Amino acid sequence: MKSVGPVIENLLRSYNLWQGYKQYQVVESWDELVGPDLSEVTRADSIANGILRVSVKDSVWAYHLSMLKPSLIGKLNNHAGSKVVKDIFFKIEPLEKKDN
Repeated sequence: MKSVGPVIENLLRSYNLWQGYKQYQVVESWDELVGPDLSEVTRADSIANGILRVSVKDSVWAYHLSMLKPSLIGKLNNHAGSKVVKDIFFKIEPLEKKDN
């Protein structure tokens, strides 16, 4: 019996949706990938054309994250298994408290 995972992957690839799915995974996995400290002050909002948009609590965090940008991009792309993130755009925006 064949596993469902490879079948779905082949289907998504055949309709040129695989890259979009991998991008979606990066956005959805943001909190897990960056850890609890960064997930408290950030929120991955969207990704388009390889540019991930991330809301950040304040300018201090935006600055610190800009210094971490190369390692964050590497971590995200490693998780995705391909180069889906080319750049990260940090925008300062009030964040809603997360429900635990």
